[in-house]
Amino acid sequence: MNRAPPNSLNEMAYEIQLSFLPIRNPLPPLPIFRRERAPDEKSPADDVHGFWLRSTPQSARKDKNCWVSFSPRQGFEPYHSDPLENISLTKRWILEALDLKCRNVFGDASYRRPETHLVREVAIRLASHPAGEEQIVLQPYFLESTRNFGLLVDFRFTLAEEASFSREVLRLSMALDDQNRRNANFYADKRAKIDRFLQQRFQEISTITLQGASAQFVRNFETLPAQRLDHKIYLVNGNRECPGPFSGILRHGALELITACPPIIFLFREQERQAARDLVRALRGQLPHLNFAGFQKLFQVELPVSSNPVVLKDFSMVEMQRALAEVHRAGPKALPILILPGSETDGYITHKAVFTSAGVPTQVCTTETLADDLTLKWSVGNIALQIFCKAGGKPWKIKPTDDHCLIIGISQSHRETVIHGKRTIEKYFAFSILTDSSGLFQSIEVIGQGTTPEDYLSQLTQNLTIMLTAKAAVFSKVVLHTSFRLRNDEMEVIEDVVEQASTASPECRFAVIKVNQRNRFFGYNKAVNSLVPYEGTYVQLSKREFLLWFEGLFPDKPNVTKAVPGPTHIEFLRVSHQDLVGDRVLLQDLLNLSGANWRGFNAKSTPVSVFYCHLVADLLQEFHQKQLPMPQIHDMHPWFL
Repeated sequence: MNRAPPNSLNEMAYEIQLSFLPIRNPLPPLPIFRRERAPDEKSPADDVHGFWLRSTPQSARKDKNCWVSFSPRQGFEPYHSDPLENISLTKRWILEALDLKCRNVFGDASYRRPETHLVREVAIRLASHPAGEEQIVLQPYFLESTRNFGLLVDFRFTLAEEASFSREVLRLSMALDDQNRRNANFYADKRAKIDRFLQQRFQEISTITLQGASAQFVRNFETLPAQRLDHKIYLVNGNRECPGPFSGILRHGALELITACPPIIFLFREQERQAARDLVRALRGQLPHLNFAGFQKLFQVELPVSSNPVVLKDFSMVEMQRALAEVHRAGPKALPILILPGSETDGYITHKAVFTSAGVPTQVCTTETLADDLTLKWSVGNIALQIFCKAGGKPWKIKPTDDHCLIIGISQSHRETVIHGKRTIEKYFAFSILTDSSGLFQSIEVIGQGTTPEDYLSQLTQNLTIMLTAKAAVFSKVVLHTSFRLRNDEMEVIEDVVEQASTASPECRFAVIKVNQRNRFFGYNKAVNSLVPYEGTYVQLSKREFLLWFEGLFPDKPNVTKAVPGPTHIEFLRVSHQDLVGDRVLLQDLLNLSGANWRGFNAKSTPVSVFYCHLVADLLQEFHQKQLPMPQIHDMHPWFL
């Protein structure tokens, strides 16, 4: 792994407590029952699972495809599996033994075992509310970096089927505090819930047994060595360095200014006319209580507003098409701003579909935001920022680690339907978002679409090959960021294409990195009372897997001032050169890209290569479901902000 030069902040002695309870001693051979699995044979029962095992304990490799049961079964022979022979089997054994223990200790009323093909866990009820349940969740895991099996432990709030989303739900989930503000004590509150459970009930479940084999869990969380990446450095006008984008732009100007802002044309119903006027005054800095200097002072260009707004009857398709025609008559570069109630989600989606299909980026503001001075105070700067970007401006970028690195975010948005109760895909659609390692948005490209998986994957292979071949001639490094949304067959295509590209273009270095914010991991910094890790912290889970905190504390500012999310799971799926696995520069690029989000000055700290993909995918999914026209995504400025 590449290391940065020693730095007193980044190289300090530092540890993270992973929310993981290891097994105390090495596991014994696990007693199971197995028989050989015939080709294409389906499982004979729900509690029978398929695993590759050794033919005999002396076999050099796993050479036998078996059905495995954890209890005696007719036609199955006993076998003792080494715990490291098949990691998935051992985790399943832990799950079955834990399930047996929890049923005996907690009973069916306070315990359940939800299981899907992706998640295998047990959930123990802590408390019940009309809105749902507080739960402790235990999930078997193998921590490769320490060679320990054990349990990942988490607290979560599960919404009741009949309950609706509300502030009460957010409080019970600990996303909000008792004053309905974002919970800055989230880490400490979560840890307190877990510690209370362990103090009261751990001893009862600390030892699990199945078919005569036993395992005992350690009460203390596993401690892992942690490292810190460098701070993000923002670049604004003249490539001047600054610690934050807003202050940097206000002082020096945006990275790339625009000579003129296109005229703003408002779209609203008659009852929203005053809200539109209020927004104009706010954007021009004419409302002192909002403490916003104004669009012109911030971006050094006048904000022209058309005196001929489009007054809508409603937010229907017909009215949006009429509004589009009116905007076209006003000029080719006019920028529409729609004012509508937040409850008009269908109107919002219809508006976006109609205008983006014509290649026209738009801005949308809700009446609720404009009616609440506190909300508008925090939003007006971000609204101005999005208008500036959609007008062609580039507000800032991040100081890159490598000027010759291209980042390609890849995602999909397939149109699904339900036939005879089974969800099937009607149309496949995949796209990519290109940035450089400074986070500058470059383009969106369609890389695959079709009505059959064969046609779609063939297109994906062909278009991605063409793209990588062309980019390899320009860049010395091409890194693909993928998200959890991609299917297995799509991931196989991407990895295969990258492998072929690295052979065809040996002078260019390639990597495929999976970035997953919806993960089962959590960790704590015991060096501070808040338990929040430092920004840019990363720990290694296995040779190819890491946890990375895009937000957090700073050593010289140890107090928590805002809610901090959990870590992001990073996995190196494919590399052209082995030294790229865990490469510090590639991890630094991910952290840097989390600061390049033009959706707001304090927007979510997520790598834009993945976050922008999610924004586009969510909109396209809505367009698919409502059978609305698709956007002209090639030639527009970042319309999805």
